[in-house]
Amino acid sequence: MAARRMAVASQITAFEHQETHQFTPQEASKLLSDIRPKVKSLVERKKVVDQLHGEIERYNLLGIRTPVLAERAAQLDALVDDMTRKLAELEDLGVEVKDLEFGLVDFPAERYGEKVLLCWRYGESEVSFWHGWKEGYPGRKPLKMQLIQP
Repeated sequence: MAARRMAVASQITAFEHQETHQFTPQEASKLLSDIRPKVKSLVERKKVVDQLHGEIERYNLLGIRTPVLAERAAQLDALVDDMTRKLAELEDLGVEVKDLEFGLVDFPAERYGEKVLLCWRYGESEVSFWHGWKEGYPGRKPLKMQLIQP
């Protein structure tokens, strides 16, 4: 159960190179009004999940079992279930949540016939970066609208 919690708490999903909707920068930026509140909630809940998980693990290592600890574990499970639902909602929109700590979201796109990812970080006003499939966040490049095709 703890492994499941940790996997979701630090979840970084992996898109397969399957046929998915290819976003234009404009489409991706328009979708932010739906994505932004969900990502905000996920980022905030991840902090709470990490804190609860750490607290529960400390007590478990000491062998302490109390009703309060059981309540915290139930609270953690409920948070993880809610986060899993929100992640699924985002994936249903065709985007990939890369990092819950920073609120990183990728949108599949195409650049000169090559599959790339448009990249957005929570707090940014629009989608204005892209990177290759294997580059990730450190490989972000400024988006030049004329370089991305639908």
